[in-house]
Amino acid sequence: MSCTVAEFVREALVVLDEKALVAEGARLMAERNMGSVVVTRANEIVGLFTEHDLVHRVVARSLDPTEVSLGEVCTRQVVTISPGASCREAILKMRANRCRRLLVYQDSKFIGMVKLPDIAHGIAAQDTRGDWLPNVIVKSTFVLVLIVIVMLLLRLPDMVNIFQQTSGP
Repeated sequence: MSCTVAEFVREALVVLDEKALVAEGARLMAERNMGSVVVTRANEIVGLFTEHDLVHRVVARSLDPTEVSLGEVCTRQVVTISPGASCREAILKMRANRCRRLLVYQDSKFIGMVKLPDIAHGIAAQDTRGDWLPNVIVKSTFVLVLIVIVMLLLRLPDMVNIFQQTSGP
């Protein structure tokens, strides 16, 4: 079974209008333990405000988060992907666009977001599941070899006796 973006779409997101203040967005991000806010205008997505934006576009520029709107400092070039895309495709898209989040659209309908750590964990779990057969074969072979060695060691006195009897005086 291949890994797809649909398995990792997060639908519970913080969504705020572009006129909302950065302070409100940061407060909601902290309350809900989220790393980003989807920024909208008239219920249409216009950007994404992330922890990176907060540090680099607000704090580093000494802007007052109680006076700056999300629309002024959010990332406007959002990168999108479809839920049917492979996890590999999502990672390549993130790498090419130097981002850690993709907005997921089914046709033209926004359905959520997918994040790099979620996909990475999914791929790691998939790889682990895929290794079970070789692991069983290797472990079974090891146990079988140990059993043969123990059996030979237990029969060693008998084999020495037989050797002594057949080698003669």
